Amino acid sequence: MTTANQLLSQFASKSMLHFEALRHSNPNADWLLLIHGAGGSIRTWKKQRDALSALYNVLIIDLPGHGESKHKNVKRDFYDFDFLGNKIWEVVDSLKISNIHLVGVSLGAIIAMQMRKLRPSNVTSVVLAGAIVRLDLKLKMVSSFSLGLAKIIGFRKFYQFAAWLALPKKNHKKSREIFIRESRHLTDDEFRKWTSMYGKQLNETLRQIYTAVSEIPTILVMGEQDHFFLAQAKKYVRLHKNVQLKIIEKCGHIVNLEKAERFNDVCLQFLKNLKKKL
Repeated sequence: MTTANQLLSQFASKSMLHFEALRHSNPNADWLLLIHGAGGSIRTWKKQRDALSALYNVLIIDLPGHGESKHKNVKRDFYDFDFLGNKIWEVVDSLKISNIHLVGVSLGAIIAMQMRKLRPSNVTSVVLAGAIVRLDLKLKMVSSFSLGLAKIIGFRKFYQFAAWLALPKKNHKKSREIFIRESRHLTDDEFRKWTSMYGKQLNETLRQIYTAVSEIPTILVMGEQDHFFLAQAKKYVRLHKNVQLKIIEKCGHIVNLEKAERFNDVCLQFLKNLKKKL
């Protein structure tokens, strides 16, 4: 099927997050919202743009302090997940989108889940790539140690260190390089605000996500080599009947970059099957 995507830019609000909206030629096509992780940007989704926009309207957003959103007038001394979720819903509302599929990667997956919690009636489905649904004791200890380390070595070096921890293998190299490259665009103040979220607030948010029951169809797309988050994702799926799990072989945490074609296929098949049931 051919498409007639139109790239839209928004200038209406100086405080609204930067976004790109790719409109499909079919006026009845569903909307997909793509949410990148910490340190990323709209560019994180470059391998999904063509594949997903061939069938859907696609909305891609730069989180506060990331990408072109760093030029926006988002005055905030600290971030929390409710604030982030509401800022993204602001963009969705500006486009008069009533129902949307949420697609988030890594920290973006947590934000997608928070958006579902805030406004479940507006969410059609959820796709979580490299989902972070819970921290086990080991990860809580690593998180606590890392936050202390960040104050010593600086937040920028901390992000590089985190990239090596999460993506240590040779086949993770490209994803790791992109993660580090994109994170260089964040200011020191933005690094501080985002890193400060990884303490008590993250643990409490994940606790709520892990126990929350939802009827909204959800799929977790995980890398087989995601040594930090795969085990908890498996436990999460066993607890929730409306949640599916797809594990991509020989792949690390950032599945949409490392195995882009496979991720795109899984995502599109999930959405296709969902449409059949509606």
